[in-house]
Amino acid sequence: MVAGWIGAFVAIVLGAASVARGAAPDAWNGRTSGDALDKLWHEVPSPLRPAIEFEKLLLKVRSADRSSEWREEMEKFAKAPGDNPMTAGLRELAKAWLARVLMDEIDGALRKFYRREVRFPDSLEAVLPDIPADAKRDPWGEAWVYKTATPKGFTKLNKQRYQLGPARYPQFSPLHEAARATPTPPAWKIIPRNISGAKVLELRSAKGQVAVVQPGGQFADTTLLHIGEGWALLADTEQLFPISF
Repeated sequence: MVAGWIGAFVAIVLGAASVARGAAPDAWNGRTSGDALDKLWHEVPSPLRPAIEFEKLLLKVRSADRSSEWREEMEKFAKAPGDNPMTAGLRELAKAWLARVLMDEIDGALRKFYRREVRFPDSLEAVLPDIPADAKRDPWGEAWVYKTATPKGFTKLNKQRYQLGPARYPQFSPLHEAARATPTPPAWKIIPRNISGAKVLELRSAKGQVAVVQPGGQFADTTLLHIGEGWALLADTEQLFPISF
């Protein structure tokens, strides 16, 4: 989603004055330290502070050995009340990470079935008693999207793989992949607009798709959280990232 991806910055902290002039704070490059984020929290405008807190949580996600080390904090973001764009966007991102935790729990039930039957079941109904109560539906309260799969080129290995994801994001990276992946920005061109006095962003894909989004709005799996002067903050199902325009 980026005409010019900010990438890795030289300076760790740019401060509130720089943000006002149009420079994005260097908090969302996947490598910023917790100490730098603590300092930045005091220097950015208050509407950005929840995003700084969430980025600190993502550092924990990517360094922890077990989801139990961060799950409770993630659940607080997922249950946070309020409909302002920042709160709603972070709530959506938190639910995406919790979905991955629940998918891990369902995987345990599926593999138990596999050890017994040497195949994965046709539906989750076959393993429902072994799925924890809070994992029977996705974090949005919808039924999971599940189906068996066959490895490409191995037609005889029917039902030896499976696909699982939340209803709104069926093609979803599992926890171990998302936690270890290097965050990368989507490839979109961003054009700032002003509609009836309100700031919005026009998003253009290489395939010619166009969307106009205001803070709190979604396009595909990306949510616009904040529009600053010359930059904006977005979130997809794995990360927070800034864009400049």
